[in-house]
Amino acid sequence: MEFLAHLSRRRMLQGMGALAATALLPAGMLPAYAAGPVNDDFALISRYLTGRNTLPDDFGTALFDAFVKTDADFPQQLSRLNQWITRNSVPAAEISRRLPANSQVSDLAGLPALILTGWYLGIAGSGARAICVAYTSALANQDVAPVLNPPTYAYGTYGSWAAKPF
Repeated sequence: MEFLAHLSRRRMLQGMGALAATALLPAGMLPAYAAGPVNDDFALISRYLTGRNTLPDDFGTALFDAFVKTDADFPQQLSRLNQWITRNSVPAAEISRRLPANSQVSDLAGLPALILTGWYLGIAGSGARAICVAYTSALANQDVAPVLNPPTYAYGTYGSWAAKPF
């Protein structure tokens, strides 16, 4: 009880207000980065499609979780796609042509584009069910960051406005 002696009324009201405000936030307003591990099929297919050896784990986990929220069958679709790619040794450059032509997996034809959109634009899903997972972390923005200086009030390289000032 000794700590209560040093607690001002203002500080207690601020704390109660902050606690009440977080209770009113819908779950979709909380940070998109989730704590669960990223699915192995998603990690493999993501590296395969993007042509990158490594991708950010926290972004990948958040993206995977968002895809599962928009489509509960997403993990099963990833597994089927990964098996088909492995079994047929399909180069990434040919996937958009060969996937729709194969009747066993033609229903997965839009999946590679959906995954690439997630990584490059930071958006999982489409339309009204789309979930924005990242902005400055999205690969398209990371790729142009060293050379793009958009005309804004925030001077500096792309995304420099996101860092806390010194």
